Amino acid sequence: MGDVVEKRTSSLKSPVLLLTGHEGEVYCIEFSADGQLLASGSKDKNILLFEVYGDCRNIGVLSGHKNAILELHWNANGDLLYCCSADQTASLWDVEYQKRSHKYVGHTGIVNSCYPGRGVVGGLLVTGADDGTVKLWDHRSKRPIKSIENDFQILSVCCEKSGERIFYGSLDNTIRAYDVRNDKEVFKLEGCTDSVTSVDLNHDGTLLLSNSMDSRLVVWDVQPYCTESSRVKTALFGPTHSVEKNLIRARWGKDSIIASGSADNMVYILDTNDNKVLYQLPGHLGSVNEVVLHPNEPIVASASSDKCIYMGELL
Repeated sequence: MGDVVEKRTSSLKSPVLLLTGHEGEVYCIEFSADGQLLASGSKDKNILLFEVYGDCRNIGVLSGHKNAILELHWNANGDLLYCCSADQTASLWDVEYQKRSHKYVGHTGIVNSCYPGRGVVGGLLVTGADDGTVKLWDHRSKRPIKSIENDFQILSVCCEKSGERIFYGSLDNTIRAYDVRNDKEVFKLEGCTDSVTSVDLNHDGTLLLSNSMDSRLVVWDVQPYCTESSRVKTALFGPTHSVEKNLIRARWGKDSIIASGSADNMVYILDTNDNKVLYQLPGHLGSVNEVVLHPNEPIVASASSDKCIYMGELL
């Protein structure tokens, strides 16, 4: 009998890899668009950059914020990185030179969420904060180009690639859609019974995924012509929240697949077409705050309050 050959599904060095280096809870994580790099942000105020393949070297530390990094996103080319922080600011980083190229100053509360308009020439950033405002930024301008006032803290934001419509979730359990060109709210998504901790658009911008502290993941139809009564496509259960009230995020993968963090220390990967939990992966010793799927291969990465990042292949 020959040796049992381990079936591999990705180009990772090992089926499961542990990435360390953060000295505090890891709140956010994202693969670059080409899948070569992984960025993570932490309570330790730093962003770490890892190579996905080979030895997963830590190739950089982006430091300069005075408080926790709460969310981060790559631009479409993978040469710039946006982030927001509990120090009431957001930043744009040049990844090659590992320098901050722009600092967004204007919020008067913790900036919980940020999201780039990846199709906008010159770059656009949307931020949402505890001061109740959603702000739009062009890094060629010192001040926000638009500020949308709300009565409640903003916990999560995202926008279309064009930057024309913004979606934001708040402490009042709602998600609002805002038309930037016409400067008005176009609809409000209601049905969550607790704070909305993340919102994320799918690749073609037709479906919005939300995570909320009532431990529900909801897929909403956000196409302009959809009637209000038919906007909920599906609601899924599995990932949980806890009294820690971390902003646990859920993200789209390819097609109908989504990934979510959870307060039960598990990584969840679900199929929104048949409402099935495809994977429930253990390993972390603290709340899993964000889970992302690789753009090209069956690889998942997770960020946790245990200060660790796991990266592994899916069978």
